[in-house]
Amino acid sequence: MDLLSIDFFVKIQVCALKQKQYKHFIIIMSLKDTEKKIYNPDSHIEQRGHSGSEFDLQSANAENITFTEKKSYWENFYSRWLDNEKRKAIYVGAIALGFVVVLTLGYMGVIKFKETAFSENKVSIEIEGPDVIDSTKNATYLIKYKNSNRVALEDVVIYLNHSENFYPEKNANMEIENDRNIKINIGKLKAFSDNQIEISGKFYAAENYMVYLQPTLKYKAQNFNSFFEATSQFGVRISSSPIELTIKTPKEALDESSIEYEISYENKGGVKLESLNLKLEYSDGLIFQGGNPAPISGNNTWYLGDLGVNSKGSIIVKSKVDGQQYDTKLIRAIIYRNENDRKEIVYSKLEEVIKVVVPPLAIDLKLNDENSVNIDLGRSLNYKITYANRGNIGFKDVIVKLKLDSPVLDYEKMQLEKGAYNSATKDFTWKVSDLRELSRLEPGDSGYIGLSIPLKEDIEIKNPADKNYAIEAVATIDSSDVAYHSLGNAKNISSAVSAKVNSKIVFENLINYEDGDIKNYGPNPPKTGEETTYTVHWKLKNVSNTVSDLKVYAIVPTWLKWKGAVFPQGADISFNERTNEIVWNLGNVENGAGYLTNSREVKFQLGMTPEVNQSENDLKIEQEVRITGKDTFTMENIEIIKNYR
Repeated sequence: MDLLSIDFFVKIQVCALKQKQYKHFIIIMSLKDTEKKIYNPDSHIEQRGHSGSEFDLQSANAENITFTEKKSYWENFYSRWLDNEKRKAIYVGAIALGFVVVLTLGYMGVIKFKETAFSENKVSIEIEGPDVIDSTKNATYLIKYKNSNRVALEDVVIYLNHSENFYPEKNANMEIENDRNIKINIGKLKAFSDNQIEISGKFYAAENYMVYLQPTLKYKAQNFNSFFEATSQFGVRISSSPIELTIKTPKEALDESSIEYEISYENKGGVKLESLNLKLEYSDGLIFQGGNPAPISGNNTWYLGDLGVNSKGSIIVKSKVDGQQYDTKLIRAIIYRNENDRKEIVYSKLEEVIKVVVPPLAIDLKLNDENSVNIDLGRSLNYKITYANRGNIGFKDVIVKLKLDSPVLDYEKMQLEKGAYNSATKDFTWKVSDLRELSRLEPGDSGYIGLSIPLKEDIEIKNPADKNYAIEAVATIDSSDVAYHSLGNAKNISSAVSAKVNSKIVFENLINYEDGDIKNYGPNPPKTGEETTYTVHWKLKNVSNTVSDLKVYAIVPTWLKWKGAVFPQGADISFNERTNEIVWNLGNVENGAGYLTNSREVKFQLGMTPEVNQSENDLKIEQEVRITGKDTFTMENIEIIKNYR
């Protein structure tokens, strides 16, 4: 609806204050009519009668009243305090200030522009290539690097850090700094540019082993003096090993029995592998009894040395099984090399599992209460055979045997109360005729048999093969009621123990006045106040095993003087004047020294000047001799102490 057509009421009230009269008029008209009346130039509305007022123009003119525009406080302040000079100065200052602000903002903009011309986040490096690789195949990788800055990069170098398992192929672009780092000189990398480098090589690691390539881009930005780095990492999983490793072992083994397993290895890769070791990890219940060759550390580490391309080797290990029915025993073989920080670089790894079968008829053999021992010549071996029925039925006509054959055993001195020994087969046998309880073993029945046999004091060494004597003993038990089809046709249950014979060191200490190699002087027998010299002659023999780091120590009384004469000249022998200790260093002494080859000998001269307080008995040359070394077969530390007077 048109608002101008709406009628409205205008109420005009005229008050006559003096007369106290009120008149009311109600004018009814439309808005359009009102507008016409007001703005009609011919309406003469201004001439209509009205009451006089001080605001009328006629009254104002008659009284000389001037109308002025009302101003604000700040306008009055401005007109009162700022004259034209001040205003002009303010205008000039404002212009100068604006110019300074513009210059400052411009300078800051230039600085900001330069600063944003380079950012480390806009430099990147990465590797692309296969993340799963066969260790016998060549692998190629691309090292990609990029500069997304507005400035160029200078003195750019790429360093590729990798594990020792990676063998890179040499090319003209790279420099191999060591077995873990490659250096590639790039030079300059332009703004908003990228490039890539190709490298190739082979990995040598165990199957499913993870190795890593870590490229680092080192550079200096064109508008900076310091160096910056960008880096990344790329992982590679090895799908096959360069060394083919196999473990031959029985799938099942009787509890308390001895088993042998063979670990074979062959280098199938394309390069020679150096300084390799083989380590075996056994489950609890696999008790090490021996190895051929013998381990160099403990009972589970062998040094293989260098392994050329297609070279192979093997190790045979013997262990005793101890477990419950259907237990599984794990054997894990690892071929590795030690880095400088002793970290292991693994080349191959394999494991096999043996299931334990517990027979109802059991036998257990112990040697000096152990499964394996090292023993000296002249000592006794004490065997104890324990047998038992662990089943739920009885067994009849049980027979127990012990196989014991070695040339170092003194069978003539064995202690055997019951049973029989067969010198032709080297067997000991116990039957019902010897032990009545073997006629029938009921469930839960058990017993034991003892045997003691000494080693010979001396053994004959005829050729270099007469060394590294090991004594194997195997006890068996059987009954006509027992058969183990899962283990083949054999129905014997066995248990084995072993003993390694330590080498014997034979040492002679001779003191002579007359000697063909060192000339002595002075009265013999000695006289008070006069010096007499004697020659001490040491001779050493080694029987059966090579001994390493062999040394002979001797401490002599203070009144004996070291004269410095030694034969042969150049012998590794020394004297400590503060302690009066003599040390003879022989190094490694092979088996058979003194039997197949000459004895190891040294002579040296000592002098004495008797004092008035010394009797003839006091003048005897006393020596406490200590011999040390390590038997390389039994890995036993040798220490022999002898007193000579």
